[in-house]
Amino acid sequence: MLILLIALAIYFVGRFVLAKPQTIPSEFLKARQQASLIAADIVGVAGQSSKKLEEISKLDGERKYADAIKLVAQELEHNNQARQRALYLSNQLETMAKNVPNITPGSSAQKALEAVSLETTLINRLITYNDYLNQLLGILRDKFLGQNKNSHDKIAELVSKINEEAKAINEINQKFNDKLSDFDGK
Repeated sequence: MLILLIALAIYFVGRFVLAKPQTIPSEFLKARQQASLIAADIVGVAGQSSKKLEEISKLDGERKYADAIKLVAQELEHNNQARQRALYLSNQLETMAKNVPNITPGSSAQKALEAVSLETTLINRLITYNDYLNQLLGILRDKFLGQNKNSHDKIAELVSKINEEAKAINEINQKFNDKLSDFDGK
């Protein structure tokens, strides 16, 4: 019984008295907040693009090419803005990564590093998504201008790839949020 009490006393002293509290640099926290907001925005833009592609397809089916070209131009601009958001997200992730060594305890630093790694993967998928979307929008623009009439198979292939990337982006972002919740101890 005495050994059990001594063991418990050692455990509590080690756990609550000698244990280092979690330390998170303020730069990491600021960058984390911005990264979360930007990532959510990027995921939202990807979802909006999918809806716009459906609308473009509908206009194509109705042979309303002038309206479709306008939507294509808008989506090209939105896609460009998404690239800018991805660049800003990468800056925030860089700030987070630079501050990971200053996070204690080590288990918290590891969780933070895993979250940063996930968001880096998200950026890579976003770049691929944007490339596919740019290709698709270019083909659609050419089609609507009468410059490429035999593009149906390429359009279907790109739409499929875009949908795959959008799904992956959503999944990775969810994993990122889950990892940060784990980091927070939730």
